[in-house]
Amino acid sequence: MWNILKTFFILEKSNKKNIFAFIFVGVFVFSLMFFVKTEDLGNPIKEKSGEFQSVSSALSKFQNVDATDRGNGSELYKNLVLQQRLLSKQSMSLKMNRPELFLDAAIELAELRADAFGMEGFDGVASYLPSRIENEFDRVFYQYIKKTGLSVTTNSLSFYQFLAYLFGILGSVWFIFISIYSCGIMIEDFRHTSLIKGYPISFDKYVLGKCISSMLIVGVIVLELFVCSLPLIYFQELGNPSYPIAIFDGVFKVYPIYKFLGLSILYMILIAIFTILLSVILNVLLKNMYLTLFVELLLFILPMLFPNMMNLVPFNPFNYMNFTSILNGQTLEFENPVDLNSTHGLMYIGMSIAIMVVAVKYFLTTGKLKKV
Repeated sequence: MWNILKTFFILEKSNKKNIFAFIFVGVFVFSLMFFVKTEDLGNPIKEKSGEFQSVSSALSKFQNVDATDRGNGSELYKNLVLQQRLLSKQSMSLKMNRPELFLDAAIELAELRADAFGMEGFDGVASYLPSRIENEFDRVFYQYIKKTGLSVTTNSLSFYQFLAYLFGILGSVWFIFISIYSCGIMIEDFRHTSLIKGYPISFDKYVLGKCISSMLIVGVIVLELFVCSLPLIYFQELGNPSYPIAIFDGVFKVYPIYKFLGLSILYMILIAIFTILLSVILNVLLKNMYLTLFVELLLFILPMLFPNMMNLVPFNPFNYMNFTSILNGQTLEFENPVDLNSTHGLMYIGMSIAIMVVAVKYFLTTGKLKKV
């Protein structure tokens, strides 16, 4: 087995597909850095200015009325006026370096917005305001910041803050990337089946060696994400690995960045193993890399096209292939909300991997390998 792994490693390290994958990942990371820098993402003053303009647009839907307690404005109108004042207070507190004032205003703003969701006429201005889910993330985030005494980070290009953003983006496209990478994993072997049958090991061990070598490449790709981000430590700063990130995991909670990164990497590893095994099985059944890729992408988008199926079949592993959408609570914003738990997702993907390993070992044999 060790000899076959060494053979695979020699072949894989000079494979043009792997070289292209490494270059693509490096370019992607540096391009994302440039995007974050250009768009000034994470700048709270810029964000609050944008929110102020959105609330102003919402207020423009109303006639000019008295917003005082005894005035003739609706409850929603008065609520929006108070939101606008709090956003102004947040902007001024940032410019005057008053973090306590900023946090108090942020928590009060989240509570005001929570009240607004149930008010008459809210649907008419909903597009200008954060969703219920986004507001809940803000609430738990700022409450945690205030409770722990941390300061709000404004540098989204510090090492740890950028990694959190990077892995959040990757969570949406990781399955697609691995599908493209692995969709032809066995096709070349099918063109030379005599080579497979010539190895002094069984087909299932050959496939295992092939999968392990591919996973080693995936491991190098994950490591490359960290290596390409290292220059940020010199040009920006290290950042705080304990800085909080609001996520949804059955309930709204806060994870420190290091825990979020650990969860993301665990998801990425399991998704990579799942996808590689799926590619092996589909290669054997379909004997065509393009059909394999088509089927994988179809299975990936089906839960998005038919979200009601998520409630009917919550153990479908493809519900969790876009793990960023799970952690961001996006499934809660469907017409029929879907409450997916990221911990359950890891369990279902793990169980699916075990089933596919059994399928490869006991149902796929060299007798099914035919020249294509």
